[in-house]
Amino acid sequence: MVVPKGRPEVRIAGSKLPDIPLPTNCPGCGVGLVIDELRARNFVCECGHHFRLGADAWIALIADRSSWQERWGDIRSHDLLNWKVPKPYQAVIEQLMEEGLNEAVRTGTCTLNGRPIWLAAFDFRFVGGTLSIVAGERLARGMEQAASSGIPYVLVSASGGARMQEGVLALMQMAKVNAAVGRLHAAGVPYFSVLTDPTFGGTAASLALLADINVAEPGAAIGFTGPRVIKQATYENLPPGFQSAEFQLAHGQVDLVLPRTELRRLLAHVLEMYP
Repeated sequence: MVVPKGRPEVRIAGSKLPDIPLPTNCPGCGVGLVIDELRARNFVCECGHHFRLGADAWIALIADRSSWQERWGDIRSHDLLNWKVPKPYQAVIEQLMEEGLNEAVRTGTCTLNGRPIWLAAFDFRFVGGTLSIVAGERLARGMEQAASSGIPYVLVSASGGARMQEGVLALMQMAKVNAAVGRLHAAGVPYFSVLTDPTFGGTAASLALLADINVAEPGAAIGFTGPRVIKQATYENLPPGFQSAEFQLAHGQVDLVLPRTELRRLLAHVLEMYP
């Protein structure tokens, strides 16, 4: 796929990206980091290392300025199973909300280069971006409304899989969201998936790898479970880097590995291909 360059009407980011927690030096090259310079490059170091972004930063990156309208942000998680190990689940949720996080997934509508889209972004800071009852409900509702309205759907994933603190109720979200993905495909509505570091487990299996176009960030870890578990199950020696975005591209699991600085331009380009 050829991504057009130098088109002035497509900005690198829709809005100024919020600050994110950063180390003193880049883990990729060891060079000291300057926050303003790094933000101007969408938090991608000159060496190519992609720092993880939260959902708020992804929304600012993709959505046109002032176009974001959040949906179902009032649906909140609860400790239905009275989970206490290693710490009370309800206390974890309340602490994260006090820190300004809403849930593992934020969903809403916006425009991208003037084109209306549905946008969902995972946030790894919220219990590892795990797929919960609330996350699954937000994703399914958004996909179903996108399918009925014919508006393209864009997903940004960063997840460790289903949320163990919600047990089988979280696992059931995989089937629900997968059915919603099927409705998108049946309606012929464009569905684009952006896989960031890391995208694993039920999130990868049930929705992140099932889009019309799957785009991964360079170096992103993508898979179903950890290499130790896979090796124990298959009794095979695993190839080096087999869960990297580049390995997935070479073996047909993703369609493109693209630097974050080119992502918005690509999405605007592919949206133009659809009426």
